[in-house]
Amino acid sequence: MLILEDVLFVSADRVAHCRNELRVDVDEVITRFEHAGFSRKEILVAMNEVLGAEFAALPDIPRLH
Repeated sequence: MLILEDVLFVSADRVAHCRNELRVDVDEVITRFEHAGFSRKEILVAMNEVLGAEFAALPDIPRLH
């Protein structure tokens, strides 16, 4: 059973740590795709679509948009 408190409340410290870890990887991905000839706007839209689809498939993730 999905518990609302478990879904909506996350640790700010853990989110900040996760964001810092992701930053390095995201920068590398952006650079890689820029070198492949894609613009930052194209990369942003594609990443948004891929991440949205990936998380939409999970039943316990709240919809943020």
